[in-house]
Formats: sequence, C-alpha cells, structure tokens
Amino acid sequence: MKMISKLQQGVLLIIATLFVPVRAQINLALHGTVEQETTYTDASGIDYTANLAIEGPANNNWEDGCSATAVNKATAWWGLFLPRLAYITNVKSYYRKDAPERMNGFRLYLGNGSVYSYVEICYSDWTNQAYLNLNQSIDLDNNPTKNIYFFNRHTMIELCYIEIYGCWKGTWGPNCTTDCPVECIGSHCFPQNGSCIWGCDVQKCNHGECDARTDVCTKGCVQGRGGRYCTFYNTVYNRTAKQSLTGPSLSANVLTDGNTTSCIRIVSTSSKSYMQIGNESLIVITGVYLFFGDMNPPVGIHKVYCSNTTDSWADGTVLYNAEYHNNDTDVFAVCKYIIYIPPILNGNSKIDICEIEIGGCSYGKYGDRCELTCPENCMGLCDLITGNCVLGCSVGWLGEKCDRACDEGKFGDQCLRDCPANCLSSSCDYMTGKCKAGCKKGWQGFNCTEECNNGNFGWNCSETCDGCIVNECYHINGDCKIDSVCKPGYVYGKYCNQKCVSGYFGFNCAYLCATCFNQSCDIFEGNCRVGCNDGYRGRKCETPVSAESSAIIRFGFFIGGSASMFVVLLIIWMVINARRRILKKQDSRKAINDSHSNSNEHYADIMKMEGLSAYQDLAKQTVTVSNDYDQINNTYVNQ
Repeated sequence: MKMISKLQQGVLLIIATLFVPVRAQINLALHGTVEQETTYTDASGIDYTANLAIEGPANNNWEDGCSATAVNKATAWWGLFLPRLAYITNVKSYYRKDAPERMNGFRLYLGNGSVYSYVEICYSDWTNQAYLNLNQSIDLDNNPTKNIYFFNRHTMIELCYIEIYGCWKGTWGPNCTTDCPVECIGSHCFPQNGSCIWGCDVQKCNHGECDARTDVCTKGCVQGRGGRYCTFYNTVYNRTAKQSLTGPSLSANVLTDGNTTSCIRIVSTSSKSYMQIGNESLIVITGVYLFFGDMNPPVGIHKVYCSNTTDSWADGTVLYNAEYHNNDTDVFAVCKYIIYIPPILNGNSKIDICEIEIGGCSYGKYGDRCELTCPENCMGLCDLITGNCVLGCSVGWLGEKCDRACDEGKFGDQCLRDCPANCLSSSCDYMTGKCKAGCKKGWQGFNCTEECNNGNFGWNCSETCDGCIVNECYHINGDCKIDSVCKPGYVYGKYCNQKCVSGYFGFNCAYLCATCFNQSCDIFEGNCRVGCNDGYRGRKCETPVSAESSAIIRFGFFIGGSASMFVVLLIIWMVINARRRILKKQDSRKAINDSHSNSNEHYADIMKMEGLSAYQDLAKQTVTVSNDYDQINNTYVNQ
C-alpha cells in the first residue's frame, strides 16, 4: 500500500511498505555516479564503497558485497548523481539482512544541490519500520531531479543493492524511448503515460485550445499527432474516409481531419453499417484512439478492424471490440484499411463520432514523425520508436539494426555457418558463403566444396593427369591413384606427367621407333607419322621389304611423280587457254560497252563468273587426280 500527498508546485510525500517490481522505465542508477559521505573499512582492510550498491547481486547478503558508511558518525548519506534532469518513478532497495535495524528512520531526498541544501523529502521512515522490509519498493511522483540521497543520523547507511527507475526529462514509456508530446509545456510529461505534467501548451494544440484540468487539447492535436494526450503519430491523418451509413450530412473525411469539434452523428445502424479509412500502402498499427462528442454518450460495443480488403472485415484483425473508454488502446497489426463498426442503436440512441486516430507508421518507416526509414537489412518491419529490426536480419547481417556484417569466417542466416574449409583464406561472402580469394588446391565450385573433375587437379583444377591410368589422380597433388604403371606414352612416376621424348613410345617409353622415317612416331602405339625408312613398310614400319621390292616402290614413286607433274602442267595449260578465250570475248564487246555501259557492266559480270567457274572446275579436277594418286600410293606402301 502507499499514501501520496502532492503539495503545491512539487513537494511530494510518499509512504511505501510493499515491494512492487517496476520495469517500465530505465534503471537510472546505471547512468550516473555514486558517492557516500564516509566509507566503512573492516578489520581485514576491506572497503565497502558506494558503488557496491549498484553492482549487485540483488540480494541481502553482506558477504556478497554491500555499501556501508563509517560507524559512529553524526550523519550518513549515500547518493546517486545524474548527468541531467530525470523523473524518478520508483526506488527499490535491498538492506543488509543481519543488521536491518541500522536503516530505521532513514529519509529519501531529491535535489539539485548537496544533501544539505535545496532538497525535497520524498520518503521518510518515521516509524522506524525499515527493518521489517528487507526488500523495499518506493513509488515516487515528484519534480525532476539530478540527485537522490539516502540520509540518516547517528547510524550507518548500508545498501546491498539498489535500483532507481525513471526517465530523463522529455521522455516517457518503456525504456524511455518516446519523446514527450510537443504540446506539453517544457516537454515535461509523466514517464508512465506521456501525459503533460504542467499542462499543455495552447500554441501546440489544434486551434490553440487546451483543457488545463485534463491536459487534453480540447479541439484535437497539432497536425499529424493523435491519441488522448497526443502521444503518437496519427498515421491516418487526412486520409480518405467513406461510410455506408445513411443520414449523416458531413463527409466521412471529418474523422481524419484532426479536429475533434467536427463530428458525424449516427442515428441508425444495421449489421452492415461501417466507416472505412483507406491507405495507399501498408501501415504498421500500434495504437487506436476514438474520440466521441459529449452530447450523446457512445453506448454499446464499438469495433475497429484492420483489413487488407476494401469494404470487408471478414478476414480482418480486431483492433478494438469493447465499450468506449476514453484512452489509447495498444495494439499491433499490419494492414491497408481501418474499418469502424458502430454499435446497433436502439430507439432514439445517437452517437457523435469525431475522430478515428491510429498510431503507427507506414510500413518501412519509424521515428517520432515516421520520417526515418527502417534499416535496409531488416527482415521485415522495424520498431517504430528505435528502428531496431523486429523480425531479425537478412542473411549475413547482425545487430539490433542489422547494420553489422558477419564476422570473418562466418556467413548465412544469423551468421551461424562457418565459411567453407576449402576457401584459400578464412573469409567468404557473408551472405552466400562464396570464397573471396578462391579455392585451395584440388577444389572448385561456388563455395569450394567440389573436388576437381576426374583427370584434373591443382590450383583451379587447371592441371591434368592424362598419363594416369583412366585419368584417375588425387585432386590436390595430382598423384596417380594407380601408381604401379602409367599409360603408354608416359614415363613412369607418381605423376605420370612426362611424355615420351621423340623416337620413343609405349609403357614407360621403353620402345624406340627406329624404323620410322626420322624416328617420328606417336607416343602411345608407335605408329609412324611420316612414313618408313628404306626397307620397311606398315603403320609401325615393322615389316622389312626386299631390295627388289624397294626398287619397284621407288620406281612407282618415280612414275607416280612424273604422272603428277604431267597432270599439273596440263591443268596449267588448260587454265591459261581458258583465260585467253575469256579475254578475247571481252575485247569483242568493247565497242558495245562504250555505247551501252549498263549492259556492258552486266555482261562483264557474267563473263567474270563464267571464267571463275571454269577455273574452279579445273581446280576440282586437279584435286581429284591428286587424291586418286595418294590413295594408290598408300595402298601400295602398306601391302
């Protein structure tokens, strides 16, 4: 239980006896410095300094570390000093369990000077009951302050752990991340709900009208703001609205104009009655506030849906389904259309609805006025206040705003995967895992997980092991898997990569093609490339030929060569003769060409084509004769 007495211009007295956890604001004790008037030192020389009270652990055990002032002093105090003004909402303290009576009669001071000047008392243990509350929680509602003191006389201040919750002046809400409404005088608002402490500034309310009693802008918020205390950005401000009701004379757009004095009077409804506010794109919705006129009470059940289908709420998300309460409703949804369903009216019932205000931002935006863009690496939407990614990060990114790439050696979703072991260096693309510097020897593929294809090895799999049996070698170093022998045409070794030198062939290059002309043969089977030495014939020139047969062969070559020469000379004579005939025909047409130039050009082209055709026919005959001779010669040699 607690008793609060709020005095004029800020003196506040609170008496608290129950422990109530507070987590809405931030622990300001971690954002300032701490001191105490004196410090107790035990017989072992251990100092019980002021910072032990904020370091934890959160228990009452002296042996775990508690702050303590020196004994036998007229006064004792422990203080927290903040860098700027803050509103304190709660103080939670853990006292020493084996000597709790030493805290009896303590007082809690707030101030902006020393403990002995310009302070206001916000709590006092008048009845010396502190020893009964080892874990004490004190709620506060006071002026902003920079310092907070635990004070006592003729005893010690011993704090095993302390948490001091509140918000910096000008902020409110969970973690104090929301700015106070712009219409609050001096940006002073309550940390719990954002309502103005010293009232609203009339210059920041619509039409400059503010209710000093309720701190509410009586004719609505400034443009773009919404909510009972104008604490959120109204994402449907000035959006197009429509209605299915009959009777209202005003356009449905008055529901989004920000003016709470222009209303639509609903006098009759049915199960199909609705009002809809449309958006060009998706919006992220975090709050709903309905404003009704005060001439007719808004009785009945009011419903608000979030839908992605115009004029339909069948598959929509329910944002509001209750009797009217004059407060903001916290929700969460993503959609394009807001649809309000009024209650079924009976008899002479009437409803005056003035504003439908929806807190949130367009999808992909955040900030006090939704002026900022969500981080590009967010997986979906971001927090509308901080911009932190709500649904996690895209592949390859980390951090609250997904602005940090994976550490070196990591990649993938949440950076949980290790870069491939076969990358040449430890780094890889933080999104795909592709090796940046390429692959180690013997590996290939997008992320170096594939061995070289059969027959290849080494860097980029660019080397070949053609000399290995069936081209099988180890993909890294090229050693033949079958290391007892190499293919014919290669010198034996673990790589089988040295071809036979000229004149040798076969397994381990052990055979000499001595009877081939100029010892020229292929390295695999020893077939002669340019013929045989005298006295041999066959593909490998292994078959001896007698002197008589050799003479016949030579004579055949002579006859064949002579015949070839004769054919060549005959062809040359025929080409020259044909060209003479062509030239003669061209001379006979010269006179005609002078008088009929166009005809002559056409005729000359024809003659040129005829001459070329004749030459090509002769060339074909020459090739045919030559090929026939080669076939005869090869047949004879290989007999």
